[in-house]
Amino acid sequence: MATVYIAVDKADKTNGCLQVIRSSHLAGRVEHKRVAGETGADEERVNQLKKVLEHVYVELDPGDAVLFHCNVLHRSDQNRSDRRRRAYLVSYNRASNDPIYEHYNASYVPLDIVDDAEIKRCSNHTDFTGKGFVDPADNKNISGTRLGKH
Repeated sequence: MATVYIAVDKADKTNGCLQVIRSSHLAGRVEHKRVAGETGADEERVNQLKKVLEHVYVELDPGDAVLFHCNVLHRSDQNRSDRRRRAYLVSYNRASNDPIYEHYNASYVPLDIVDDAEIKRCSNHTDFTGKGFVDPADNKNISGTRLGKH
């Protein structure tokens, strides 16, 4: 699995750009748990990795892209600026890599190929009505929830 992060707007420290711990994917999968209603990697393990690996702020201009492995520890800070920080995140996964537990996303579904111009035709940038968002309390794929460790 891998993710491509494509910046639509300029992303820098002032608007909470993506941050990664370089080479953290080599440490294997880090357990995730719920903290204050959010899902995140085990903080103790992250702090230990930050002692020996580089913490990088990924500052991007519009159109820049970064590709990273699914086990790279990553985050972003809250955007406290007056600027947007829009981006497209596209995750790639092998068709045979289905979830072990029942999941809110469907198993493998082929993508429809559309014309490149479709992205410019989108006029809804702010209305999230009818969009599905993950509630960590209901997600069996988050270890803290699955194991009852809230």
